[in-house]
Amino acid sequence: MAPLSGERRARLSELLLAEKRRLWNELRRELFDQVGEALHSQYEFPQDLGEQGLIDLMEDVSLAVSDIRRQELTRMDEALNRLQRGEYGTCEECGVEIDEERLRVAPYASCCVNCQQRREGPRSGPGVTL
Repeated sequence: MAPLSGERRARLSELLLAEKRRLWNELRRELFDQVGEALHSQYEFPQDLGEQGLIDLMEDVSLAVSDIRRQELTRMDEALNRLQRGEYGTCEECGVEIDEERLRVAPYASCCVNCQQRREGPRSGPGVTL
C-alpha cells in the first residue's frame, strides 16, 4: 500500500470533516427542531388517541433517522481513524487508490467500486438472466 501524498491526504481530510459537520448539523436540526416542535404542539392542543398515535409514530421515525445519522457518524470516525493511519482512500480488498469521486459520494467507502460489486454479488433485475 503506497503512502498517501500530502495533497491527497489534505483533500480527503477536508472531505471527511465537511461530511462529518454536515451529518452533525442534520442530526442537531432533526433532534432539536422536531422534538421542540412536537413538545410544543403536544401541549398546545388537546389530542385524541389517533393524534397521540400519530405523534408516537413521528417520534419513532425521528428516532430511527437519528440512529441512522449516528451510524453514519460512527463510520465517519472510523474513516478519519483510517486516514490518520494512512489507510483511508485505499481499497481494503485490492489495495488500489479509491477514486476521489467515489469518496465524495460515499466518504466512508473502504473498497473501490469493483471490489464493492464483488462483495455485493451478482445483481438481479431487468436485463439480468439466470
